[in-house]
Amino acid sequence: MGDSSTSSTSAWRERLKIVAIVFAVYLVAAEAKQLVDDMLFNRGVRKRRELEQRMHVDQREGWLLEDLKAYDGRDLDSPILLAIDGRVFNVWRSRHLYGAGGSYAELAGRDATRMLAKGSLDESADDGAPLTQSEREAMEGWKAYFEFKYDDCGTLLRRASEGEGVNLA
Repeated sequence: MGDSSTSSTSAWRERLKIVAIVFAVYLVAAEAKQLVDDMLFNRGVRKRRELEQRMHVDQREGWLLEDLKAYDGRDLDSPILLAIDGRVFNVWRSRHLYGAGGSYAELAGRDATRMLAKGSLDESADDGAPLTQSEREAMEGWKAYFEFKYDDCGTLLRRASEGEGVNLA
């Protein structure tokens, strides 16, 4: 009877030893995974900061329509700008919408006031008539949306000779 008790105790010790080894391996693996996750997270943060620095546009007064053309979303390493009601916005964070091939790519690199007001991405559909009250309200709604969501980069002038913001409404 003493023999079976000793072998039973010995078997439990072996099982306990195996459990302890498995637990130690688990702890080492979990710590290694945490280190890798932290490294990848920090790399992603660093890349995001670099991207934000590349996409930053200093706010300035007196943007010209010609200035905006260079920021039409075709260059992946360049910000995307559009204007609405005399304000210029950097919409690079929504490159999937305003960049080349995006649903709203037609608005990028230009004054999009009338297109947004009229709810049309086809500039040729604009008859040039003054905006109606409802179109003005739509434009104001879009402007408020852009002010909330995107970086304001300053004012837009119609021509270099003008010293004030544009309002094409």
